[in-house]
Amino acid sequence: MIINDIMINAVRAIQRIEGGANAKRLNVPANELGNRLIELYYNSSVLETRELITEFMTEAGVVWLRKLLTRDVSAVASSSSRFASMDDYLSLLSANDDASELLLATR
Repeated sequence: MIINDIMINAVRAIQRIEGGANAKRLNVPANELGNRLIELYYNSSVLETRELITEFMTEAGVVWLRKLLTRDVSAVASSSSRFASMDDYLSLLSANDDASELLLATR
């Protein structure tokens, strides 16, 4: 998860609203922060906190929104894993295409 200014502001606002132990529980690395916010979302009765958590997860992306909606607090796969290259995607796109031979011939 990459944290941006909107997300930082949301966490700071949540810490001000919640205070005490809940504020201290949010001083963790980014991926763990997401899971802590999911737990807080379902344990808090403060509407503003829940709205700020929703805003945070929206900024974090669809993976985190899904985790929030499904109450999933399992570990997130590390971003250090290998991502597919453009060639990998192009080969998948052309696999079932009749013109795939043309694409391969242009490489």
